[in-house]
Amino acid sequence: MSHDDPFTINLFGTTTLSSGLGLGVTAFAGDFEPGDDDPDPSSPAPALPVAATPRPASTTAGARGTNFHLATDRGLASGWKQRARDNIAAIRLAAEIETSDRPATREEQERLIRFTGFGASDLANGVFRRPGEADFRAGWEAIGADLEDAVGEADRALLARSTQYAHFTPEFIVRAIWTGLLRLGWRGGRVLEPGIGTGLFAALMPENLHHVSHITGVELDPVTARIARLLQPRARIVTGNFARTELRASFDLAIGNPPFSDRTVRSDRAYRTLSLRLHDYFIARSIDLLKPGALAAFVTSHGTMDKADSAAREHIAKSADLVAAIRLPEGSFR
Repeated sequence: MSHDDPFTINLFGTTTLSSGLGLGVTAFAGDFEPGDDDPDPSSPAPALPVAATPRPASTTAGARGTNFHLATDRGLASGWKQRARDNIAAIRLAAEIETSDRPATREEQERLIRFTGFGASDLANGVFRRPGEADFRAGWEAIGADLEDAVGEADRALLARSTQYAHFTPEFIVRAIWTGLLRLGWRGGRVLEPGIGTGLFAALMPENLHHVSHITGVELDPVTARIARLLQPRARIVTGNFARTELRASFDLAIGNPPFSDRTVRSDRAYRTLSLRLHDYFIARSIDLLKPGALAAFVTSHGTMDKADSAAREHIAKSADLVAAIRLPEGSFR
């Protein structure tokens, strides 16, 4: 893909979808020190404690809706144009459900989970006008116009801006991560997913963990966050910048596929001097938000482990022990 493509994230000479990044799955375990105390809570308040055994259904559970569990696959379209149409259909459906002030049905959730964002270059260059051009790419006129009709100008601008980060994780990778966590002995608790997207990690959580886990997710894009709330209505979904979201260090698990970018994070004063790249910052701060003895499992680029600048690795090593790191085969994200 060309380097002048305005909707392509260029990282180490390739894109996140090309899998030339040397993507891998990394798991950490927080250092356990019996004398450690949880810090005082900060605003907004942390998620409620999770019971060790399944709780009886709340009388308001029906009004809140049911968290979506993906038992098979999402049935994603193989062609980019149909993928775009499914995205737009999910956006319209989410707006309709919100207007009706009701939870999504199971059938509606099965349609909402097909929203994959517009991060793929083929999608972004089709549904968004290129800078300085009045028309959509040839063959994409109707789809681009449909997106403009489905969302307001502000949301459309945020969708376009987030294309450099909106690369969602293949299901088989998410399932493998959960399998690994089960083998490591994780049995439920408070879960943090920064950059939660539509909540695919939550949807693929093993069913026996649903009633003993509570998810807190942070998502920058408001359109994606709205869909995540309809898919995981009993989770806490925060719409905002992870670097500016106050969270208590009370989580038992941090998990996800953080956004990849070469830019360094400056907005969080606690990490400013480290000059961490975006994905390294997500991993480092997530680990710092864990309880002692907790686990973290992330998809990341090979740069986290291999690059000459060791600031991220040194910071993480102060808080956690590396349990395992698995290099994914080329083509895993295609």
